[in-house]
Amino acid sequence: MIGSLSLTILGPLALALLCVLQPKPLAARFFALLGSAITLFVGAGALIDFAQHPGSDFRLVESHVWSTFFGAHFALGVDGISAAMLALSGLVTLIATIAAWDEQRSPRAYHALVLFLLAAMNGVFGTLDFLVFYVSWEVLLVPMLALIGVWGGEQRRYAALKFFVYTLAGSVLMLALLLALYNATPKGTDHTFDLRTLAQMWPVWRDSTLFGWPLARFGFFAVLIACLVKVPAVPVHTWLPHAHVQAPTAVSVLLAGVLLKLGVYGLYRIAWPLFPGEAIAFGPMIGVIGVIGILWGAWVALGQRDLKRLVAYSSVSHMGFCLLGLASLTVAGVTAGMVQAVTHGLSSSLLFLLVGVIYDRAHHRDVQGFGGLAKPMPRFTWILLLGALAGAGLPGLAGFIGEFLAFCGGFTAAAPFPLLTLFAVLSVVLSAAYMLWLLKRVSYGPLRHEEHANFPDCTPRELASLLPLCALLVMVGIWPGPLVDALRSSCEALLQHVQGARP
Repeated sequence: MIGSLSLTILGPLALALLCVLQPKPLAARFFALLGSAITLFVGAGALIDFAQHPGSDFRLVESHVWSTFFGAHFALGVDGISAAMLALSGLVTLIATIAAWDEQRSPRAYHALVLFLLAAMNGVFGTLDFLVFYVSWEVLLVPMLALIGVWGGEQRRYAALKFFVYTLAGSVLMLALLLALYNATPKGTDHTFDLRTLAQMWPVWRDSTLFGWPLARFGFFAVLIACLVKVPAVPVHTWLPHAHVQAPTAVSVLLAGVLLKLGVYGLYRIAWPLFPGEAIAFGPMIGVIGVIGILWGAWVALGQRDLKRLVAYSSVSHMGFCLLGLASLTVAGVTAGMVQAVTHGLSSSLLFLLVGVIYDRAHHRDVQGFGGLAKPMPRFTWILLLGALAGAGLPGLAGFIGEFLAFCGGFTAAAPFPLLTLFAVLSVVLSAAYMLWLLKRVSYGPLRHEEHANFPDCTPRELASLLPLCALLVMVGIWPGPLVDALRSSCEALLQHVQGARP
């Protein structure tokens, strides 16, 4: 029988097929809304359940035999971490669908690809089987490649190819890891890709070798490389600005709001549980990579003139907090990584939508070409102010929660994390600088061009995509307890599992 989690995967796939088969573009838009609403309903329901009844157990569990020969099952289930990601996936896709409501270029194919992408993302977030995880992880590259390569800007093919090559190359070692784990299963034991079982077999991976190299070390770095490319972390981040600049607004929202979180989620679900000894040994290295990304992304964002590139580099900076928090191996830090992933999904989606609003009117994104938009576009300016302050980590808004918890976790962790965290704190000044600089150049001062005085303010459709994100940024900032409670038990269980690998 199909359960609710199966519905979040099979439902969007069926709706994607309907988008292609039926002839009406308007129906395709409603199918995309329905698919994302199903995901949001299931994910938010599970997240609320974890907030009200905290625990580290997997819920909504279902399992269907996929291949008895390989020991693979279409096994699904969510804990607090994956419930939060599933809810974020549904929400951001819903917002992106509203933002692309007026898409005129092959709207049926466009929304079918978005639904295909949604199904693949839900497959990553909802599965408990490593093989299903890998298949979903790789398959989602196809619709994203098409969305950028067909509906993107002038250099869309270059950006799409760079995105595809980087992310595919980063995942090749993960396939080798799947085969190695299958081969290393002890004799007399049934082969399985169940992540819960594989996590309990970490002593086997620790004591096994692959071409003379410890299997656990190979596995850890295989997953780490694949995830760092997706995050993206410095120095494998260079595909991100090109992809964002060339992608249409709604695709940038999906890319920043959900796809970047796949890398963080992979570390939480695969690397740390299956290879806890290596997570401990190489934690400081991951922390250094995170801090470099925090400072580098913020510094480069400060010098950008293209609005999309500015927000893209700010994403590199903010995602570094996820790495720093997870690597610290403290309750506050590990929880911070997931809180930051969720809150950045909200704030980055809002900022990319706002960039799309003014691009639709001015047909360029050069920050030097704007100014004084507060007068003709007051609603836009207020929302931009909220988004900028959330991105800068202002207390009382959602962006503050993850960063603050990451600082708390870093300062209470063992050396060298207090020193790394001290460097990371410098990013608070840099993020405030580039966000306020953005706000000042776009909305205040004199009008740069007379035609800007006739720019219409946010339309009802634009407000329908912007206001839910604004409300959540304020609500989570003022009342973060439910989100933190929903995530904390699962993060504590992960931390306890990793600490059990200490000699």
